Amino acid sequence: MINKWLCRNSTIASLKSLKGNPRYCVLTEPLWGIPWALVSPFFALYMFSLGLQDADIGILISVGMFLQMFFAFLGGVLTDKYGRKLTTFITDIVSWSVPVLLWTFAQDFRWFLVAAIFNSINQISHVSWQCLLVEDAPPDRIVQLYHLVYIGSLLAVFFAPISGYFIGVFSLVPVMRVLFGITFVSMTTKFVILQVYSKETAQGTVRIKETANVPLYRLIAEYGGVLVQIIKTPATWRVLILITLVSIQQLTSNNFFALYVTQDLGLPEQFLVVFPILRAGIMLVFFLGVQNRLNRFPQYAIMLTGLGLYIGGFVLLIMTPPQAMFLLVIFTALDASAAALFLPRRDALVIQNVDPNERARIMGLLTVIMLGISSPFGLIIGWLSGVDRRIPFTVCVGLFILMGIIVSLEKKREIEKPEIEIEESKAANEGGVN
Repeated sequence: MINKWLCRNSTIASLKSLKGNPRYCVLTEPLWGIPWALVSPFFALYMFSLGLQDADIGILISVGMFLQMFFAFLGGVLTDKYGRKLTTFITDIVSWSVPVLLWTFAQDFRWFLVAAIFNSINQISHVSWQCLLVEDAPPDRIVQLYHLVYIGSLLAVFFAPISGYFIGVFSLVPVMRVLFGITFVSMTTKFVILQVYSKETAQGTVRIKETANVPLYRLIAEYGGVLVQIIKTPATWRVLILITLVSIQQLTSNNFFALYVTQDLGLPEQFLVVFPILRAGIMLVFFLGVQNRLNRFPQYAIMLTGLGLYIGGFVLLIMTPPQAMFLLVIFTALDASAAALFLPRRDALVIQNVDPNERARIMGLLTVIMLGISSPFGLIIGWLSGVDRRIPFTVCVGLFILMGIIVSLEKKREIEKPEIEIEESKAANEGGVN
């Protein structure tokens, strides 16, 4: 029975058919995702335990996002000039291995500030890694590729009880220092493996040749034409608005949920791991058992359904009284279901609605604009959280409503097969992901 299901499941079939860069991008992700799942539920509390306050955390978020804006601006041109493969390797080491070491030995706000500076460089590898992942894959398989990436990160979450157990036995700070040391080794290993086994993409090879004799300042100056292209493409600027709203929402919920449920709702610290595990389990059910049945529905309808679940969940979170663990479980179920419906389609929408010939620079510039708008909100949300920790989640509800308005505009378009995807499909080889 199980074997028949595994054979028929399109997600499992996609995993088996992976070749080339998509294969190594997907299969190495657990080396990043597993250690990050061990530390991320407790990261805000780790900073709090070392003397940082809500406003300090907000400052770190804003500084990091402001610098990410600068590095995202460079991401497109560096990815084109030096290639997807090399750019990914170097910037991954600098933006993850280095800050993880700093977090391991952090003593006060200054350590976290320096780590945030290095970590902000990850916006360069965010552009180059996504190009490495999708550029040699058929366009009609991109959504499935993102499903596989999400599944890998979700499976990693099931390792989170390890950190919760040791924090319960010992104490938070020393356990987190050990876990960050493990994270450094695992992530660095992932970066090396991907560098050794991946190859430069076809489009990356073309762009390296085209930009070989072009100085960086000229490539940067050409961003003006890229910006005009974005402005003149309604589908692209709608995507820009959408990812900006998502960025603000995620920086809010990711950084202040742990503080809210432990400091205001009275949840013991070691039980924080319950929520990512429950969330991962529900999302895996969607990815492995439900997603295939949703493909016949319009993409915008699925995304709107996810946003509706998000709104219901966050309203419930705001109204949850102290010690009401059951309501937090319901919130997590709604949040997980919403994420499974919404997030992979948001990622695919970004890829589908940019010119493949200018993918690196367009994605880099979209990220720059998104971060430029989002960066002040870390400080704002941190201040609001200091006033009342329910306010940030009220802001999230408003953001979800705005996202719904943007997605609703897609009703007038066939977003399952936008024009860019159709043009790209004509040039792509038929068959499985390769």
